[in-house]
This record gives sequence, C-alpha cells and structure tokens, in this order.
Amino acid sequence: MPHVSLLYGDLTDEEKEEARKKVEELDKDIYGLEFEISELALYRTDTADKSLESWELVEVCHLETK
Repeated sequence: MPHVSLLYGDLTDEEKEEARKKVEELDKDIYGLEFEISELALYRTDTADKSLESWELVEVCHLETK
C-alpha cells in the first residue's frame, strides 16, 4: 500500500485534528505546499510493530528530473 506518512501511530480522529491545527499554527503556508521527491524508499513492514524496529529497507530508488 504505497503512501507517505506525515504522522504515524494509533491516533484518534481528535488527536489527528489537534496535530493538524498545531501544524497550521506553526506555518500557515503548509497547505498547498509543493515539493520534489528525489528518491523513494521501499520498506518491508509489520503493521503490528508500532516501534518500527522490525522495518526492513528493501530498496531505494533515486529519481531523475527530466
């Protein structure tokens, strides 16, 4: 399931909303932020491992701009 996690953990909807508000307070321009990605990393993960200690790096793909 490819995705980008900006916040990781078992959080309630209320905790996620509180985190979103804190980020917005720190930087009003965060929404609509655009950035280039220069590499992607693929990890083998155990979703039951909340410590992330079992995560294994499988491959890193360096992206080229055209």
